[in-house]
Amino acid sequence: MISSDKNVLRSSALSARRELSPEQRSAYSRTICLRLHEILAAAQPDCLLAYRSLPNEVDTTPLFQDTATQLYAPVTHHHEHMEWRKICRDTVWHAGVFGVDEPQEGPLWSAASGHTILVCPLVAFDQRGNRLGMGKGCFDFWLAQYRSSIDQVIGLAFSCQQVAEVPAERHDMPMDFIITEKEVTQCLKR
Repeated sequence: MISSDKNVLRSSALSARRELSPEQRSAYSRTICLRLHEILAAAQPDCLLAYRSLPNEVDTTPLFQDTATQLYAPVTHHHEHMEWRKICRDTVWHAGVFGVDEPQEGPLWSAASGHTILVCPLVAFDQRGNRLGMGKGCFDFWLAQYRSSIDQVIGLAFSCQQVAEVPAERHDMPMDFIITEKEVTQCLKR
């Protein structure tokens, strides 16, 4: 039952996101990234784990132009295995398993890398910090293993992606913050 509920929510949120005009996505993305930069400036992480955005997602390009923090991007080998490679100016990118740009090489992030913030993608979210991804489980599997080594998990989304409740299962890891073009929400803990 939860799986079909998630599919309905996923379809609805993806549709709402697609309905945004390119101009809206661009303006909202700038606002969201500015809000994220404020959080990062206050938190001063040693490492930022961030994803390269797909066309209809919040545009994360500005994150990859910031050189103040050690930046890592995900490399997905299959659903259950994801690792993070350090990004530099000379990073060579290629399309990964799911069509997302991934770094070809670079040092790997480890739990010993220092104060770390994770910026994670999402399709839908609720006020409690529950997220719904694309349904592949990559971030969920990875977070289940490394959540204790991550200081903050921050989701980036457009406000149209918010739903009343994301069906959460015992293994789901809620986010600490959600940033939209309208607000920064510190999520309620379960």
